[in-house]
Amino acid sequence: MRFLTEFATTRLSWAPVLALLVGLMLPAGVCAQTVTSDQIIKALLPDGGAPRSRSMRKQEPHPFRGISIEGQLPPEVELPRINLTVNFEFDSASLTNDGILTLQALGQALQDPRLRNMHFQIAGHTDLRGTTAYNLDLSRRRAFMVAEFLAAFFSIPRQQLVPVGYGESRPVDPGNPSSARNRRVEIINVQPLS
Repeated sequence: MRFLTEFATTRLSWAPVLALLVGLMLPAGVCAQTVTSDQIIKALLPDGGAPRSRSMRKQEPHPFRGISIEGQLPPEVELPRINLTVNFEFDSASLTNDGILTLQALGQALQDPRLRNMHFQIAGHTDLRGTTAYNLDLSRRRAFMVAEFLAAFFSIPRQQLVPVGYGESRPVDPGNPSSARNRRVEIINVQPLS
């Protein structure tokens, strides 16, 4: 750990070294979510990164412009986003080795010049096991950990990362409340709301 702390204080690009170290520590049979930084970039770019025409028409303002990005967003708001499986230790906000690998792809994506100056909500989600209050707290702690990790290891300005916990309130698999699919971190590009 001391090595990582000292390494983080230098101006060297250490993300590849971290990936190698974490890869060596992974137990057999454990693998990170297979998502590339290019896939993340495409999902988070407004309009999927499609080229914009130079039309003289005035663009309509986003219908939710001006809402707070520091709390839960209305479910109907449509913004560029991606759901990532970021694994944590059981009942904890401590990242697992493959959780770190997933965040490596995210960190590299957020360093891309097309995303570099945008703001993102880091939305933590849990499954429906446990109490509502506990799940909300756990999702907040995990979202905070992701934001801190990205700021510390990828030099993403912390003010561009807004961690928010959603708890169990928005499952992607409501028919299976304990599904691992419900335990996720959602990255939402909130730039259109700024």
